[in-house]
Amino acid sequence: MVVMSHDEVLSSADPRWGEWLSRVPHDIYHTSQYHGVRGLGQEGEAFVFLHREGESIFLWPYLLVPIGAGGFDVTSVYGYGGPVASGDAEFVGRAWQALREAWRSLSVVSAFTRFHPLLRNVELVEGFGDRAMGQGLKLHGSTVSMDLTLPEAEQFGRYQKQLRNEIRRARSAEVRTREDGEWAHLEDFVRLYSDTMSRVHSRPEYLVDGKWVAEFRERLGSAARLFVTEWNGSIMAACLVMAHGPYLHAHLLGSKPEIPGLSPTKALLDGLRLWGTAQGYHSLHIGGGLGCREDSLFHAKRKFSPCTHEFYTGSWVLDVDRYRDLEAAHRVKSAAEGIEIGNPGYFPIYRYVPE
Repeated sequence: MVVMSHDEVLSSADPRWGEWLSRVPHDIYHTSQYHGVRGLGQEGEAFVFLHREGESIFLWPYLLVPIGAGGFDVTSVYGYGGPVASGDAEFVGRAWQALREAWRSLSVVSAFTRFHPLLRNVELVEGFGDRAMGQGLKLHGSTVSMDLTLPEAEQFGRYQKQLRNEIRRARSAEVRTREDGEWAHLEDFVRLYSDTMSRVHSRPEYLVDGKWVAEFRERLGSAARLFVTEWNGSIMAACLVMAHGPYLHAHLLGSKPEIPGLSPTKALLDGLRLWGTAQGYHSLHIGGGLGCREDSLFHAKRKFSPCTHEFYTGSWVLDVDRYRDLEAAHRVKSAAEGIEIGNPGYFPIYRYVPE
């Protein structure tokens, strides 16, 4: 029996995006609402590609970014995106070919995505790409999550011993974490987050202001939540949290520098874990190190849980000649400005700007 296929590209304004998405395992990062968030390096217009054969569904949400002269790049939202699907490997292979043809018809030069570590959707595209010109999959490191389905005492027992002692001290000192349902401390979050990003020398595009946070809240609705950690009448830490399906994500977190023997960040994550468990969420994802490297930040998060998840990105060149022309032009322009590009491993390389 021949099964008819159907391909379609939906815009973020099309309610069918959410309707089709509801039929496959997914997370907040795949929604049209999250794709509408600007800032944090996100640019371009949001779309989702749909390939359907009978009851099998393949969806790939993406951002389409113009590069001049009628060309485009496909890129990914800030966080953990990539494809979601129901169907066997042969179906996904056909969907992938249909997607590439759809992108080529739009004059897409290159495509890039970040995959979702908990959904492991990287497995949908394993083997797609030939490694030429940086194509294919790249493992960057691991992220950390807490299993909220375990009894609370077992969750706490999974903390490394030093962390358990620090959390006990924080609780004894009456450090408290709570949801700020009224978002009364929005500006406190912005200040703490900005200070934290300054301490780690973050790129300017990853900073946010009060207007951005208000728009983030409005766009995501009940999926966006604000948590604060207080001590002695002062807000010590604050976190934008995203809640969707079984997942909680500590999305953006800012805190005051650690006080000897008292870490606001650790206290906040512990309080968020307790809240998420009480609300019935299955997993609290707290991310990884800078650039998903296994650095000091990763090892600090690793103290909370043994649950780690590999983080991959994917890169593909759809128009080789145009890609090479753009790379050559970018290298010439950069050299004229006294900038040596080298081989930074950035994709696509013609968008690389040294920090």
